[in-house]
Amino acid sequence: MAALKSYNPTNAIINQNFIIRVLENPKENKVKNTKLTTANKLSKYLNDDEMKIKLFKKVLEGTKDKYTFLIRSRLKIDFCSK
Repeated sequence: MAALKSYNPTNAIINQNFIIRVLENPKENKVKNTKLTTANKLSKYLNDDEMKIKLFKKVLEGTKDKYTFLIRSRLKIDFCSK
């Protein structure tokens, strides 16, 4: 079965160019269990869509290969370019 095409062009650009890794409670976990996620499923981890848009804007306009965001010491999000 083929993958469904995204209706959100920003999510499609993020998914094409970046790998998103999420680590919940980075200070409490002794074993680093990161989860790979998509741009659309990142909303499950973030309660605020404005924050998601802010992160995407920073990643798309930046020139680095890797971006790391710590959100309220409970969530670590890594954007690694492909």
